[in-house]
Amino acid sequence: MQAKVIGALAALCLLVSNPVHASGFYFGGGVGSAGMEDSPGNDGGSNFDESDTAWKLFGGYRFDWLPLVSLSAEAGWRDLGSPSGTRLGVESEYEADGFDYGALAGLGIGPVEVFARLGGFSYDLEKQVGGVSRDFDGTAEVYGVGARFSLFGIGVRAEYEMIEIDELDDVEMLSVSAFMQF
Repeated sequence: MQAKVIGALAALCLLVSNPVHASGFYFGGGVGSAGMEDSPGNDGGSNFDESDTAWKLFGGYRFDWLPLVSLSAEAGWRDLGSPSGTRLGVESEYEADGFDYGALAGLGIGPVEVFARLGGFSYDLEKQVGGVSRDFDGTAEVYGVGARFSLFGIGVRAEYEMIEIDELDDVEMLSVSAFMQF
């Protein structure tokens, strides 16, 4: 019985040891879907509620203070695609992209971790409605949650993020990313 307890403790130590998660730089990229909603109050016409393929590239530094808790500082580029549709018979297309930044706080055991994101997005937004183009830029808050799996510095993560762009009612991004940590 004592050998089983020692074996279980040794396995637990391996799960929370540095080969699974360790402080250091990382970079990665992901692809997913971004949805944008816009109501008539923002530019007239009917509601716009469309989605398109989105992608992002990111890099950061991960701090492991305790075996179960991590904090990461991250920056990257995000492209929310070009969702398009018809509003009252008029073709509409929206495009948004820009630089994003944030902090991720995670909690996990072994190779699996859940995390929350809080950050910002410095964006350029173009709304094309019936051949008329309007450009906007600004900064928006980004909130999100996700889960990641990594082993020996290579991993994948899935995220759901909400982006508070002033000129739109709702922007959401769901993505899957791969990353490498050094």
